[in-house]
Amino acid sequence: MTQVALLRVSRVTKRFGGLAALEDVTLNVVAGEIYGLIGPNGAGKTTLFNCLTGLYSLTAGEVTLDGTALRGLKPHQIVKQGFARTFQNIRLFANMTALENVMVGRHPRSSSGLLGAVLRDRATRAEEAAIRDRARELMDYVGLPNKYRTLAGHLAYGDQRRLEIARALATEPKLLALDEPVAGMNPSERRQMGELFQRVREGGVTLLLIEHDVKLVMGLCDRVAVLDYGRKIAEGDAASVQKDAAVIAAYLGVAPT
Repeated sequence: MTQVALLRVSRVTKRFGGLAALEDVTLNVVAGEIYGLIGPNGAGKTTLFNCLTGLYSLTAGEVTLDGTALRGLKPHQIVKQGFARTFQNIRLFANMTALENVMVGRHPRSSSGLLGAVLRDRATRAEEAAIRDRARELMDYVGLPNKYRTLAGHLAYGDQRRLEIARALATEPKLLALDEPVAGMNPSERRQMGELFQRVREGGVTLLLIEHDVKLVMGLCDRVAVLDYGRKIAEGDAASVQKDAAVIAAYLGVAPT
């Protein structure tokens, strides 16, 4: 694997009033890897995701994706730079079909504007057909064949998680951030999702993963960082992180010796 940092997070701090939710967090995600982010509840993992993807503004620090500075960009602008995400709480359009949800994800890469939508010219119709075809391909890819017309809100929980991933992939990301994507799944579903993540990585997308299933993270991720009380306390391969005294203390709630 070529050691090229796709995502650079430099000394990121986020404060809400007098509360420091993140403090001086630095990490680099290498192109082509699966990078895990773990830590106890309230450690700041989702806050970091929200900072990286433009939902929260940074109090301090810098974030770059493939050399482009992301600080100050709006979420849709960050998506256009190639940084997509899913959410801890599923955020689908429940009353739209599964296929329509994925098509929505494709629109940041579309070129037809308001005029094309009104006039419905040949180029606009051709692009919409291509978007529909690509959405079908992505649904098949994540394991949702023949569910194109099902309302997203009627899908089983695990299928909704897969649909979120398909919608994110429709944006053509360089980096896909997954916030607890296997939460609430049984062991078989978690194993299948892990296989999907590997397939996505093999397809050229770098993954940044928040997950409470430490076993999944340690078996899947090339490198892992650990947050505790908004600070990075460890980073490295799975074996070294699992043996780190500060990590053990954070999870057991005792002071390291």
